[in-house]
Amino acid sequence: MRTAYALVGLPAFTLAFPGMMGINNRDDALTKLKQKREQELAAAEEKRQLLSGVTGALGGALAATLNTLIGNVEAVTENLDPDNKRPEPGYEFIAPGPGDSRGPCPGLNLLANYGYLPRDGHVNYGQVAEATARGFNMGVDLSTVLAVFTILTDGDPITQSWYLGTGPDGVGGLNRHDTSECDISPNREDYYLGCGDNHHLSSRLFKQNIKYVLDDPNHEFSLDAMGNHYAESASFSLKNNPYLYYFPFPSIVSTAAFAFYPQFFSNGTYGAGGVANYESISSIIGAQYNQDSGEFEYVPERWPDNWYRRATEYDAVQALAEGFGVIYPKNPVPMPIAQLGNPATLTPQTILCDIYEGLNSITPLALGGDEEAAANAISSLLGLLTNVGLDGTTLGCPANALSPNAGSILYPNASQPGGPLNLPPTAADARTGNNVYDQVYFMQAPTSPQCN
Repeated sequence: MRTAYALVGLPAFTLAFPGMMGINNRDDALTKLKQKREQELAAAEEKRQLLSGVTGALGGALAATLNTLIGNVEAVTENLDPDNKRPEPGYEFIAPGPGDSRGPCPGLNLLANYGYLPRDGHVNYGQVAEATARGFNMGVDLSTVLAVFTILTDGDPITQSWYLGTGPDGVGGLNRHDTSECDISPNREDYYLGCGDNHHLSSRLFKQNIKYVLDDPNHEFSLDAMGNHYAESASFSLKNNPYLYYFPFPSIVSTAAFAFYPQFFSNGTYGAGGVANYESISSIIGAQYNQDSGEFEYVPERWPDNWYRRATEYDAVQALAEGFGVIYPKNPVPMPIAQLGNPATLTPQTILCDIYEGLNSITPLALGGDEEAAANAISSLLGLLTNVGLDGTTLGCPANALSPNAGSILYPNASQPGGPLNLPPTAADARTGNNVYDQVYFMQAPTSPQCN
């Protein structure tokens, strides 16, 4: 608080005692302050011009609205604890290399880009619990709930580790669908409609998100704006994705992710002086606007300059309360049979597919040691389901609605890592594996599987 008072009073102090600030007289002080203000206005104007195409792509908006949307990150820092500024000294941004694992979670990707997590993207529970608390002030109960389920379904229970994107040989990692990763994401397309790409930022979804931010009274990524964004995405998935998967645990990840924007990605503590503005959010999720194309390129996730984490912990109770109390009610997707929300997609085949995906969502990726017999038993049972497939699918699931097989019975019927059977090599390279940056993904809404 003392720091805040000092910052607020600095201009007055400069004018009252110019000699102590290295300024010879009052006129010099006024001149320097005027120059600083002109520089700030010029920088703001440059941002407005750079992003003017965003509003055009959304049907046009008033210049005053864009001014508020861009916001001023520095304006909120006067009331924030300097100990919460991120990144901390010693944590340097380094863009991920070709061998580094990155996937559908922008927050974890960012922490790895700064070295709060291992830069290769192979992380364990202890590292994630510490990094999410230190980087974003996530409560240990929330990080534990998310990590334990991820380890069981996407990682290695022996080492309590997993990969942020895809694992070795395409097996495991957060890119594995129907486990921690879930359909109806704030900025990723559904696995089926994305033709196996559930991990690159979607340009059209971020444009949709901005549309609701412009409608927000404060033009911020508020809970209400994110809830409206969720509602439209849920309607789109219900209409176009016959293999929409929305079982209880993954749906926690889906709905909470929309709340994470204002709660974790805003500059400062949301609701207590922090600002969930465009500059903070776009940088953290890796959305860079290209004025020439009118699209958002996916670039490595990073904190914007002069960014502060929230000052209080965000725990599991608050995440559930906001996810299911604010976001989900905007457009409730029936669980566990999502197709109940669209009778046109409700068939015996899609119901059987839901059942099969539900079994996979609670099936550990790997069991070892004393549990070898249990692992064999699970594989054998799932193999029985494969044997009674319908028309070359597994219990009604087409190949591109299933997570990758890569030789494991836990991933039936998908011979290509991360995607459908028999993908063309170029499509397979673009859609599977770890994140590839500095490209635009999904300029148009994929009403059917988009494989190129």
